[in-house]
Amino acid sequence: MHVSPDNDNAPETSETMDVPTAPAQPTVTNTLSFYIDDFPRTLFPLNTNRFIIENGEKEIQDFIKKCLDEAEVAFSFLPQRRVYAAKPGQHLRRTAKFDPVAEYYVYDLIYRNRSLFRKPHSKGRTHYGYRFEHGSPITPTSAFKAFKSAIAEYSKTYSHSMSFDVASYFNGIYHHDMVSWFAELNAPADDVEGLGQFLRQINSGRSLDCLPQGLFPTKMMGNDFLRFIDNYHELRSEQLVRFMDDIYLFSNEEAAIEDDFQVIQRLLGEKGLSINPQKTTRNTLRPIEMESSIDSVKKKLLDRRRLMIAEGYDDAGKEIMKETVIKFALSAEELDYIDNILKEPEIEEEDVELILTTMRDHVDMVENKLPYIITKYPHLSKSIYSFCANISDKEQLSEMVLHAAKSRDRMMEFQLFWFCVMLEEYLMNTSNTSALISVLFNHRSATPITKAKILEIRDNRFGLPDLRNDFLKSGQSDWLAWSSAVGSVALKPASRNHVIKYFGNNSQMNHLLATIVLKM
Repeated sequence: MHVSPDNDNAPETSETMDVPTAPAQPTVTNTLSFYIDDFPRTLFPLNTNRFIIENGEKEIQDFIKKCLDEAEVAFSFLPQRRVYAAKPGQHLRRTAKFDPVAEYYVYDLIYRNRSLFRKPHSKGRTHYGYRFEHGSPITPTSAFKAFKSAIAEYSKTYSHSMSFDVASYFNGIYHHDMVSWFAELNAPADDVEGLGQFLRQINSGRSLDCLPQGLFPTKMMGNDFLRFIDNYHELRSEQLVRFMDDIYLFSNEEAAIEDDFQVIQRLLGEKGLSINPQKTTRNTLRPIEMESSIDSVKKKLLDRRRLMIAEGYDDAGKEIMKETVIKFALSAEELDYIDNILKEPEIEEEDVELILTTMRDHVDMVENKLPYIITKYPHLSKSIYSFCANISDKEQLSEMVLHAAKSRDRMMEFQLFWFCVMLEEYLMNTSNTSALISVLFNHRSATPITKAKILEIRDNRFGLPDLRNDFLKSGQSDWLAWSSAVGSVALKPASRNHVIKYFGNNSQMNHLLATIVLKM
C-alpha cells in the first residue's frame, strides 16, 4: 500500500498497487521551495530563518561546506536551542529550534536524497506519509486520511486488532542508529558522514534525543527509520499499517497479533525504544459502532473539518482564499449545532478543534468564548492564531491576548510564541501594542525563542530599534542577536549598517547573518 494523491480515500489493494497515477505538477522543485512550502507548518516558525535562507542561500551553502570540511577548524554546526511545544493535558513535547544553517542543511540533505524514501513494497505491510511523490511532498493530511481509511477497512475485515505507539519516539532515537539507517538507504557516503557530524554537533555530542520534531524532512527520517518493523519476516498478522510510530495489527487469529506484539517490542528494544503502555489497545471499536454514537450533524461537521484541512485551510490560516470559505459554507443546521456547543460552560477539546477550523467565517459567534478557549487549551494556540485572522475587531483581540498574558504567571513557551506571532501579524496597530510588547517580552515564561519572535519584527516603532541595539552591541551570538539583526532590516541602511558590521565580528554565525543583512 502507498498513499496515492489521486485516490487518498481508500487503502491500496493488490488490484490498485501497481497502477501508475498521473503525475501532478511539482510544487517543490528545489531545497528552497521545499523549505518555504513547509515553513508555515513547523512548530516554531521564525521569520529570522526564512529571511536568511531566502536571501542568503548561496552564503549558507558555502558556510555548510566549511562546517563539513575538516580543514576549516573554525567552522562547525552549533548546538541547537531546546524548545517545548504543547500537548494536551499540560504535557510538553521536547524538540529543538534550528538556527538558519542547521535548518537549511536538513532540508537540503533530505531533498537531495528524497528518491531514497520509497513507497512500501508489500500490500500487507505498509506505512503512510512523509515522502515525495510526483516531485512533491505528500501532504500529511491526505496521508493520515488514507491511514485512517485503511484502519476502517481492516477493522471490518479482520476479527482481531491491536494498536500501539512508541513512547517518546523522536526523543529516544539513538544517533548511531539513525546514521546507520541512512547508510543502509544507500545515501552517498559524504552525506552519511555529514549527517553523523551534524547530529553530534547540534546535540553537543549527546547520542540520544538528537532528531528534532516538527520539520517535514525529520518526519521523513523518523517515518522511514521504523521500516525495519514493516520488513521483519516473522510477523504473522495479515495486515500491519503504520503512520510514523502509530502501529496497527490486524488478523483473524488473536494469537498471531499477540506474538507479533512481542516480536515488535523486542525489535524496538534493540534500538533502545519501547511501547507506550497507556496507548496500547486491543480489538479497537469498529468504525460502524463509533459512527453510531456520533450525532448526524456532528458527523457532517467532522467530515467538513477533514475536507477543509485536506484543502490546506488549517495550515494556510489567514492566507486561505475566500472562495474556499464559501466552498465550505455551513448550513443553518450546522450553525445551530455549533451555537449550542458554545452555550455550554465547558467544551470538549474535540469540539474546540471543530470550532476553530469550521467557524472561521463566523468568528462573531465564537468571540465571547475565545478567552475560555485560549486559557483552557494552550496546546491549540497555533489553531487559535489561524482562527483569529478573521476577527475584525483587533482592539478586542489585543485585549484578550493582553489579559491572558498578564493573568497567568506561568505560560507554555508554545502559547507565548504564538501570542507573539499574533502580535506581529494582527496587533501592531492597536492601542495595546506597546503594552503587549512589554508584557510578552518580559513575561516570566519568556524564552530566547519567544523573545526572538518580537525582536525580528521589522518595525521601528515602540522602542524596538533600541531593544534590538542592546543585543546587537553586546557581542553575543545567539537567537536574541540574530533576530535583532533581521529586525534591523526595517531601518535605513545608513542607520543599521555600522552596527551590523560590528555585530558580524563576534562569531562565524554572526558574520554570515551580517553578510546577508548588509545586502539588503
